[in-house]
Amino acid sequence: MPDLLKILSVFALVVWLLKLKWNLGGVMLIAAGVLGLLMGLGPLDILGISYKACVAPSTVSLIVALALIMVLENILRKTDTLKKLVESLKGLLGDHRVVMALMPAIIGILPSAGGAYFSAPLVEESASGCSVHADRKSFINYWFRHIWEYVSPLYPGFILMAAVAGVPMGRVFLYQVAFPITVLLTGAALGFKDVPPPAPGVRKERNLKDLVPFIASFSPILSVMVLVMALKVDIAIAMVAVVSALFAWFRYSPTKIWATMKESLSIKTLVLVLGVMVFKGVMEGSGAVDDLPDFFASVGVPTALVLFILPFLVGLMTGITIAFVGVTFPMILPLIGGQDPDMAMLAFAFASGFAGVMYSPVHLCLVLTKDYFKSELAPIYRMMLVPEALVVAVAVVQMLVV
Repeated sequence: MPDLLKILSVFALVVWLLKLKWNLGGVMLIAAGVLGLLMGLGPLDILGISYKACVAPSTVSLIVALALIMVLENILRKTDTLKKLVESLKGLLGDHRVVMALMPAIIGILPSAGGAYFSAPLVEESASGCSVHADRKSFINYWFRHIWEYVSPLYPGFILMAAVAGVPMGRVFLYQVAFPITVLLTGAALGFKDVPPPAPGVRKERNLKDLVPFIASFSPILSVMVLVMALKVDIAIAMVAVVSALFAWFRYSPTKIWATMKESLSIKTLVLVLGVMVFKGVMEGSGAVDDLPDFFASVGVPTALVLFILPFLVGLMTGITIAFVGVTFPMILPLIGGQDPDMAMLAFAFASGFAGVMYSPVHLCLVLTKDYFKSELAPIYRMMLVPEALVVAVAVVQMLVV
């Protein structure tokens, strides 16, 4: 069986198991084992590659970082730091349209499952006093919540992308920073077209007294970004430093620290990361993807088409960023340079996969937003069509000119 058919068979197996609602981490471990056997590796060889993938410094750093990001989200939520951040922003801003966009954007800084349901009431409150259709409020809440996933070192998908590709997060940031800017501009231009501006004399005065609590409540998140992006500190070390500082600042006792750790950690997510890294290790160690670039070139399939279709389909099917990164990026890396990937093409693949995530009917944020505002999916999809297409278009232009 040609290597491509073996890879496609494993890909089909992954899709089938995910449709059966199997845990993605377990699915990736099964896929790694099946791929290894199809490529002629023995069980001991597969176990050896898997062990090396699990104990690799990049994997350990990734696991520690993701675990502490979960703890960070718990601390900021339980200490009302996130609430103070939102309240201070309300005092700093005077236009209800800006507040409607920034509420989900601020809540979305932290990767909290179902966080869209937290920001939805804030969008509802911000729109009070003016006539805004439920579909429009749904779009605003959903669209602006996801501005950060392209560039934030707090999001598992972004971290995993950098780890799988073997490139610094700061470098990934530079190639993807155009995407959140596009999200912001398109959302502002198209998302509020039937939302009336403040009437003359109604615009609220900005209260600069809220600037200090805003800076204080935002400082933990900003610290992580500065350490990782600007100072190039390893993400795991940065998270240890910030979380330790928060434990000390809020005077957490050892008992409370232990309880917070147990409450925050998601074993399912950590197993998923291990599964992805093992799958990547087997893909590389078995030589399964070595001949893919030559094959696609010989049959005339454009690389860009592969970079769009595979991540988009997995993103659409799962509604999870870490899923399309983990399943497809080990496969597409050989097409774009392997250990030294073309960053513009890598960014295009991410934008394509995330477009699938945004359109996925199983995306939890979309489901919760729709339910809260009692809107329909079709109008939300229509409002997303042009803005999402423009994000992918920006990725295409960047791929062509860089």
